[in-house]
Amino acid sequence: MLGNQIQYQEGPNHSVPQELDFLINDLRSPAPDATVSKVLGYLYHYLPYVKYEHNLRLVFASFLNSPVCFGSQPASFDQNYLIIEVFKLVTDKKLKVSQPTLPIKTFYTVILKEITNFVAFNPVVNSWKVLPIIAGLLLSNELRDQLYTLPNALEYKWFFRDWDEKSLLIFKKALSYSISAAHHDDIVFLSILSLAATFKKNDNVHSYTKTLADDFIVSKIIELMFVHPQTSLLTYSKFFHLNASDPNAESVIQQEILQNPVIKHVNRFSFLLDSYFKHFKYTGQNFRLIIDKLVVIERFNSQLAHSVQASEFNNSKSPISANIVHQQFWVYMKSVLFAQTVIFEGILTRFVTSNRNYTIYNPFQRKLAETIECEYKEISLKLLQSLYHLNFILLSIGQGGFDNYNFVYYLSIELALNTGHGFEQLSQYLIGNYNEVNLYPDVVNNDYIVRSRVLYVLGLWENYLQLKNKREEFVKNEIFDICINLADDAKYQDNDLIEASHSVLLLCFSSGESIQFQGCIMYVELLLEQFPSRLSSTQLSIAIETIGKKILSYPKTSQDFFEFLVSKYSTARPGIMILRQTSQTMKDLTFTSAQPILEIDAHSTLSSMDQNLTKESNIIEANKAKKPKDMLFNEKKPANYEFQNRSVPETLREALLTSLINLVPYFPLTEFNSWLNKIWSLVQESNRSESIYLTTVLWQVLSENLDLNRCELGYRWWYQTKEVPQMSTIKLIDSHL
Repeated sequence: MLGNQIQYQEGPNHSVPQELDFLINDLRSPAPDATVSKVLGYLYHYLPYVKYEHNLRLVFASFLNSPVCFGSQPASFDQNYLIIEVFKLVTDKKLKVSQPTLPIKTFYTVILKEITNFVAFNPVVNSWKVLPIIAGLLLSNELRDQLYTLPNALEYKWFFRDWDEKSLLIFKKALSYSISAAHHDDIVFLSILSLAATFKKNDNVHSYTKTLADDFIVSKIIELMFVHPQTSLLTYSKFFHLNASDPNAESVIQQEILQNPVIKHVNRFSFLLDSYFKHFKYTGQNFRLIIDKLVVIERFNSQLAHSVQASEFNNSKSPISANIVHQQFWVYMKSVLFAQTVIFEGILTRFVTSNRNYTIYNPFQRKLAETIECEYKEISLKLLQSLYHLNFILLSIGQGGFDNYNFVYYLSIELALNTGHGFEQLSQYLIGNYNEVNLYPDVVNNDYIVRSRVLYVLGLWENYLQLKNKREEFVKNEIFDICINLADDAKYQDNDLIEASHSVLLLCFSSGESIQFQGCIMYVELLLEQFPSRLSSTQLSIAIETIGKKILSYPKTSQDFFEFLVSKYSTARPGIMILRQTSQTMKDLTFTSAQPILEIDAHSTLSSMDQNLTKESNIIEANKAKKPKDMLFNEKKPANYEFQNRSVPETLREALLTSLINLVPYFPLTEFNSWLNKIWSLVQESNRSESIYLTTVLWQVLSENLDLNRCELGYRWWYQTKEVPQMSTIKLIDSHL
């Protein structure tokens, strides 16, 4: 190769100028078959090893005038993008092999001087040509500082600081001439990519582009990322044409997909947009711009989800496949999700920042704050719709979410919940649009993308159900009817979907007033059908307690509900063991949530449910129960009663009766003793081991979970009516065997 010859032959004799002239001629007057890659190859092999300042000037100036890269019809964006890559590689190599070639300070000084003169000669024509060169040089700063500035700050620190300032000044000046509608898209895209490569995410982007129109640049970045058929993230479609068994598949992925300039720098583009949106002023034009761009992104996401749905990647097991094509596809998808999350985060950060800057005590600022909040309610609905299409990617990561995503998700929900019917209409559309979701069991069971959409809506409903001003009619006729169907494991097979439906249903009961008695009975029947094959004993107990403490607060239904449970539980035969795998492999304390968090702890779930209960239905809170140690009857605590240390039910009957015993704190005062007697009868009808365990559970509830009034009744019933402490353990058991 020419460059290889020159790097060894350069010198003051007459043969080298001939070789150098040949190189310069090839740069200025290339052959018909010359390509950008070939031209850049010459530079890569020559520039790091140049020994003479004059030769560096000649070669670099010749490159700036290369018709292959910068002619009247410049090379395409993706070809000229290589200038950034090559100049970073050239600079990296130069930094490592500076001696005995041209000193590093001279190298940087010559390059900067040539760039400065070139731009000054004709700013309108030449400015865009230097942007990728400067970007490539600046990308080497980390290596430069490691090799030169840190080991020898006295010699290099001020030099390089001065060089960086001057190069950035030229870069910003050149940028103002390069990004405009007057230039071809290839030039505009290359200029924007150079900006993205140079921009640091903590900077204010307007310090680079203060003379340029925000709407033009933002529109072009969005086009470059989400719309352009050759350069954008739409290149994901190439995965669909790959054969996993092809030994060249990995090479094709690297060359044709992952080497795409937008893909390689997608995070840089995201941080660029993040900065723009953060610093947008509050004008009607900027609001419309944000909405318009969110529509473009949502359209991209919808197309992405539908494309994946029709492909072999529509499989929840794909992310963990050993197949290289599947692995790289999901890495690509994660990049898409992360990039958009950063963009959305910038949009929402603008809102959070505005809340700090405006005060309600100033009437003008208060009006502006109200306008901003109104705008962001509409924006939040657009954000939630985009995240809906991307939920299949989030689930492939593991339903754990990450800080940036959680910020976007929960703040968007918080804003959207204040839109009145807007949130309800959105969720209805997302789950009721037949083009997106078909709830027929065979479809849901076999379509990962559909399940991800349904789970996303269930997560929205979990948040909606915690509102105080929710519409009970919507809860009853929309949420409950859909979720009671989705929770039926006779129809649906996905465990996460079924458990998420249970999670929503429990919130329906705990926070709503609209679920009627028959709805409660229907759901309890479903729970009993799924226990113990699917639900753990703790999950069953949580569900029964959630329903019971709501329905037992209504006198008209409490008796019927209690009798229903007693009749159901009395048929459970003693001694039927719960399979070990059911109690140990299932999440014993949790119901899987549909929200992007790892899981909802059962106790914290009930705690959050309690916050929405009224004082009338929250009996324990209303009465502020004293602890058993403070009670009068404490002195009669049995010395000879053998309590069971086991804390987990082992048999079917133990689990069922435990869920009934846990309802004791919600028994009406008028029925308290009579219902305790019925529970005691069920305990006595159990076998010896079950009786000991259930008696222990009953004592724990009576001694720890009752309010003051019920505690007094319970203690009298325990000590005086049943005289449990006066009976030895053997007598207690033998008396009813």
